[in-house]
Amino acid sequence: MNQISVLIAEANLLIRKGLVMLLAEQEDIQVLGEVNAASDLLEIAQDLKPDVITIDCNGPEHFCVQDVISLRQTAPGSKILAITKDPERPVVMEALKYGVCSYILKECGEQELINAVRATARGEKFMCSKVLEVILSEAATPEPVAVATNLSPREIEIIQLIAAGKSSIEIADKLFLSPHTINSHRKNILRKLNIKSPAELIVKALDLGIVKLH
Repeated sequence: MNQISVLIAEANLLIRKGLVMLLAEQEDIQVLGEVNAASDLLEIAQDLKPDVITIDCNGPEHFCVQDVISLRQTAPGSKILAITKDPERPVVMEALKYGVCSYILKECGEQELINAVRATARGEKFMCSKVLEVILSEAATPEPVAVATNLSPREIEIIQLIAAGKSSIEIADKLFLSPHTINSHRKNILRKLNIKSPAELIVKALDLGIVKLH
């Protein structure tokens, strides 16, 4: 079994040690080191070359989004998982823009943390439900967009409705289609965009401009 190597960047001692303890219990995860100050982060990341770096990028007095930018340059082979206390929209969007692969909150449960680390190591995007709520709550009124993909206008419309928080049944009612048809469209959308989860779909939609933010 290939182990996932992790570097933890967290200023709070109790949280940092808690993360170390939880991750160290997993057979497929190895914690290579801990960092409590931005001044040491780049050097240690470059030296250890971890698969995943967890970082609280919403603590300007300790770590911030600028550290994410620096990490992408210094340790390009490492994937970044942000673990913060408050999901402030500007920080979340800036972090995703500049290189954070996944984003969860410190209040998340053990299994969600472990799932986030594993998904991040695979290069997949992972968002906890509350971070997704922050992203979706700021979504503007859906509007038609020209996207350089093979998505159909109907599929783009369905993506926008998903981003607006609509269920398959609600989308079916709105578009006068059956829920089965909507679910078929959802499967096709995931296949065409080469993604696997609703969380990835929202992030991809933001990247492509299918969903706009205020």
